Amino acid sequence: MPRMPMVKAAGYQKLLKSIRREMEKGLKKIEELLEQQKVLSSWAVGRHINVYLNTHALPRGGIGRFYQELSRDLEINDRTLQQCEQFFRYFPVLKPHKNLKWSHYRFLLAVADAAERQQWLERIKKEKIPADQLRLMLMPPAAADELPVFDLKNPVRGKLYTYRLLRADDIENFEVPWFVDLGFAACEESPPAKAALDNKYLYTSEKVDGVYRLKVTDAKVSDLFTFRGKLRRLIDADTPLMMIDQGFGRWTHQRLRLNGIDAPEIGTLAGQRAKKWVEDELKGIENLVVKTYKTDKWDRYLVDMFYLPKEKDLHRIAAEGLWLNGRMVEAGVAKVWKR
Repeated sequence: MPRMPMVKAAGYQKLLKSIRREMEKGLKKIEELLEQQKVLSSWAVGRHINVYLNTHALPRGGIGRFYQELSRDLEINDRTLQQCEQFFRYFPVLKPHKNLKWSHYRFLLAVADAAERQQWLERIKKEKIPADQLRLMLMPPAAADELPVFDLKNPVRGKLYTYRLLRADDIENFEVPWFVDLGFAACEESPPAKAALDNKYLYTSEKVDGVYRLKVTDAKVSDLFTFRGKLRRLIDADTPLMMIDQGFGRWTHQRLRLNGIDAPEIGTLAGQRAKKWVEDELKGIENLVVKTYKTDKWDRYLVDMFYLPKEKDLHRIAAEGLWLNGRMVEAGVAKVWKR
């Protein structure tokens, strides 16, 4: 059907602008309402978990298993569930504000002092600080230097099942004195050890007669946060989706980012080729080893990834395995990311 000419073209164009403006306002309002509901729902979930933990006596080491089971049954990342519970504890009386998103609150969970958190809340409201900017503002001054310099000849390698201890009083008032830092913002009540535990040492875990135990190791701090991983799929060449073995029978599902490199976007031909190269390179690989660092601005942990075809010894893979990040640069499917 031919388009009818408008008698008053200027008036019709004005009508179009008005309708589009109203639609944009409506969509923006919906986004604001969704974000507000996300905050309220996260707080409510945290309250339910907090009440349960305070009214049910869990066995020794039960908190970690509790979150693991809850994560599996709800199909929600256990880190998110722990953050919800901490959110409720840190903000027991919630007063939602239009300038505060769930991301704001998640980043504020890193601020242990209640008075300091309140100061940040007021500043966010007053200055309308975006969540991404808040995260950068909360980072310690030296955080940008925590990542190793990208060196094709000498990647940083860690040691599997190596842990540091966290004093329980620094987290919350628990009956047990120590927690094991499992990485990925998770911890486990410390199992028995042959000697008195102290956070001036690093420990490795061993399983004896079905029971996990800790023993002091000569590992260095740079050896920490090294894990066995199983690749589920690639989102793009430098963004793997993985199941990570944290030790103590615990696994976590993580979206990671290869450290120090930048592969082409998946929507390009080069991006598709890069992804295919990685898929072919890792085809048939049962176990990978990842050395993790801090998260990027999208909350993905940065990792170096190691592998050895047909090798089953995880410790050998960690010590001698091929370094995927460097291999991708050498193959021309990624370039070194310049900070």
